[in-house]
Amino acid sequence: MLSRFLWVIPLQFVFLSSGALACDDPQLGKEPAPPAKKKYQDMPLGPFRLDLGANLRLRHEYQAGFDVRRYEPGTTDQPLPTRIMLDINLRLDPARRAFAQLRDAHALGTRLERKDFSKSNPMEDLWDIRQAYFEWKKIGGSPLDLEVGRQQISYGDQRIFGPGLWGNTGRNAWDAALLRMDTSRAWVDAWVGRPIENRPELWPNREFKAPTAFVVYGGIKRLPFRLDVFYAGKYDGKSQTIGESGKGDLRSHSIGFQFQKQARQWLDFTASLVGQTGRYGKDTIRAFGTNSAVGLTLPLKWRPRLAGQFTWGSGDRNPADGIHGTFDGVFGGADINFYGDLNLFFWSNLRDYEWDLHLNPGRTTKFALEHHYFTLDQARDAWYTTGLSALRRDVAGLSGKALGHEVNVRFSWQPAKGPEIMIGWGHFFPGDFVRKTGQARSASGYFLQVAYGF
Repeated sequence: MLSRFLWVIPLQFVFLSSGALACDDPQLGKEPAPPAKKKYQDMPLGPFRLDLGANLRLRHEYQAGFDVRRYEPGTTDQPLPTRIMLDINLRLDPARRAFAQLRDAHALGTRLERKDFSKSNPMEDLWDIRQAYFEWKKIGGSPLDLEVGRQQISYGDQRIFGPGLWGNTGRNAWDAALLRMDTSRAWVDAWVGRPIENRPELWPNREFKAPTAFVVYGGIKRLPFRLDVFYAGKYDGKSQTIGESGKGDLRSHSIGFQFQKQARQWLDFTASLVGQTGRYGKDTIRAFGTNSAVGLTLPLKWRPRLAGQFTWGSGDRNPADGIHGTFDGVFGGADINFYGDLNLFFWSNLRDYEWDLHLNPGRTTKFALEHHYFTLDQARDAWYTTGLSALRRDVAGLSGKALGHEVNVRFSWQPAKGPEIMIGWGHFFPGDFVRKTGQARSASGYFLQVAYGF
């Protein structure tokens, strides 16, 4: 199996790696270790140097009208997700290291059980191996780096490639082999791998049998803005992909770019565009996704930032024409607050009109107020939740497109190096499509999270 080859090799070399993370280098998409005390860094261990770290997270949630899977009117849940990540980074020299991550995730007090998750479990996974890979930089003095094993891969703002670490177990880790070339003018990653399925009843976690991903992602340097371009292929040759015209293989090709520009410290622009083609069963894929945003940071005491953005994931116009028009989100971080904090929506058959207000009341505090207005792209396609699950559909297209509004508020405080406290609230107001296709009560939830990293 691909997984046994790709992560057993580095696992024989070392165990463990990094905690709940935010992207350090948008180009390379590598995640920094959490704040670490010096006594846990650069420790001698025979011919090696050893770095240790950990991240602990405890979060209480109240969910009314939804749960971690979907919109669920008339229900309530009060999960207490807990997560521990333990880290080891073992360096033979500046060019070679072994890196792994052991992660334990529990969800106390929830009404959901293991059987409620037919695929990867987003809430529970007991002391499993999230990462275990070997890295060799500048092989033989060349501009090539190699990473082989179970690893977390993300790029840019994580909208197209992201780990989804807000979820308790994390969404995307990979059994992959990655080759990177980094020169003075450009960098490029080429890798092949399969995503990992979080199953608490199995140890260690296995990779999904399909799809297999083939990715080339790179960035152009020496430009007055960040520009990344990429290709991502998905292949499933089991002939079990069901299209409008019948079963067949999945051969999906996504080509696109990400752009980011900062102008004079107060104005910023971002844009992403992805086109998809290929075969979905017996159907032809014709889909796309795009996001564009502009932000204005005012030169005032709390550094208020006003931003607006529009996200569009194409839908299927005609469910019987043999054209698969639903955008699949590539490998984006669905557990990030791109489409509202309640995680009721995904980048498929979706139009998301968003405005944001972000404040920095103090050096260690942040405040965010965000508003989303969601509609379907195509009235005859479905409302998709995270994981590309079709929640509701009107094949006649007579229920309109308005999904509704969502308001989110978040506040975070980092009183010292290591600990962070975050609190948030969100409320969803259903629109016409929701009211005409079933129960349509409002959904609301809050969370209180405490995290500590060293």
